[in-house]
Amino acid sequence: MFVNPRGDRRTLMRRTSHRPRRRKGLHRMLESLLFSAGSIAVGFVLLNQGAKFITDNATRISGRIGRSRFVFGALFVSTLSALPELLVSGIAAEEGSPDIALGNALASTVVTIAFVIGVSALVRPIKTSREIVLRDAVFLAIVSLVAATLLLDGNLTQYEGVALIALFVPYILNLAISQRTGPADEIEERVEDMTIGLEFTGWIFGRKVEVRAGLSWLIFGVLWSVMGAQFLVQGAINLSTVVGMSPWFVGITLVALGTSLPDIAAAYHATRRGYTDLVLGEGIGAAVVTTLLTLGMIGILRPSTHSVALLLPVVAAMVFTSFLLLALMLGGWRITSRAGAVLTSSYFAMVALNVFWIRGGFP
Repeated sequence: MFVNPRGDRRTLMRRTSHRPRRRKGLHRMLESLLFSAGSIAVGFVLLNQGAKFITDNATRISGRIGRSRFVFGALFVSTLSALPELLVSGIAAEEGSPDIALGNALASTVVTIAFVIGVSALVRPIKTSREIVLRDAVFLAIVSLVAATLLLDGNLTQYEGVALIALFVPYILNLAISQRTGPADEIEERVEDMTIGLEFTGWIFGRKVEVRAGLSWLIFGVLWSVMGAQFLVQGAINLSTVVGMSPWFVGITLVALGTSLPDIAAAYHATRRGYTDLVLGEGIGAAVVTTLLTLGMIGILRPSTHSVALLLPVVAAMVFTSFLLLALMLGGWRITSRAGAVLTSSYFAMVALNVFWIRGGFP
């Protein structure tokens, strides 16, 4: 039997007795990590598949939308694009994870501007129009500023949630007025663009959807999306616990990017086909819907008190990227590849600022 050179056998026995415990602890941590990663992966798959089923029906429905119902169709496209963010933030709020809910809601706007619009401009320059600037880009900048003002007091109340959702009404009315006034041929062209938009929303990583009709498929898609959001939220919560990562940081990175993947994939395919104006309009529309409806829903479902210092970098990035997009659109009525690179880098700058902010102990 091996003897401790100092003759202290008890010390040796204590040291060796801790090894099985450490191994068990390591195994448990690895199991928890794998379980969290698996839950997140399943959540991504179900969310994407659910969006696929929903857009299958939306594509079929869009063929029946005429001039009188075009506003409903255009609104449906933008709301559909923000469905993953709505579900994930809503479930996270109900599960008692306001950091993940708020982080996803705020960072998704930056992700949409950086990757849906910015990356699309890198692939092909995007032409802008006076209508999109005045109707969509200006409204997005104002909405971002209003949301930031409401959040920087440290509270998100039910009244503020209702106010954010109420702000969606002027956006709908403005959309209705702008789309109903115009020549018939222009309206028909917009209807065709909307149909194409719905089809591209169903493109997930290069795979085109097969159109299926029926209410049952629509319900099935919603159920899949809800289950996917549930898996994603649980996986994100477990991952933050196992790795020791802040739930807020998980929300603004992994969750925000994951919920935006269908939009990014759809925008990439649409840009390659030359539908850059469609990407711009629907990208801004999705950012407006995410900011108003997602934050409004969080305020109504789970009013909360939050750290202003923690939210400050992302809130500042949301406002900055919204006004930056507006400025780039006004400067020459064209988003060039260089401007797209600036927009894309804004997300990475936001993440880097958060790392510096958290490590610096500012919150």
